[in-house]
Amino acid sequence: MRFAFLALLLVAVTGCRFEARPAAEDPAPAPAAAAPGEFSDSLVETTTPDGKPAVVLYVTEWCPYCAQAREFMDAEDVPHRVVDIEKDPAGAAEYAARGGTGGIPLVAVGENTIQGWSEEVATQMLTEAGYK
Repeated sequence: MRFAFLALLLVAVTGCRFEARPAAEDPAPAPAAAAPGEFSDSLVETTTPDGKPAVVLYVTEWCPYCAQAREFMDAEDVPHRVVDIEKDPAGAAEYAARGGTGGIPLVAVGENTIQGWSEEVATQMLTEAGYK
């Protein structure tokens, strides 16, 4: 029995090939993301062409709170842009630049953001921005 085990071990060890593999080439470095609360002007538009704070909803299709935020903006007739962060890589980069850390929706009014959905806080932000 011991001989069979040693023979099997010998076959297993000698049958394995260990090769040094070349290191994978490093992809081009990703642009540095802004720290939460900091904005990258190259990624994020915080004002509309007429100078008002831009309203942007960073959402996913399956999120019920994201749907509530969209419905609220539509019902209040607030001009806004909707960015699906799972379908739009540039939008996902914007989301990260705006301080998005995984919570959705991220509601941005100008440079102010809230992560998650609160109708009360959104109303306050929109009022301060001159939309209400």
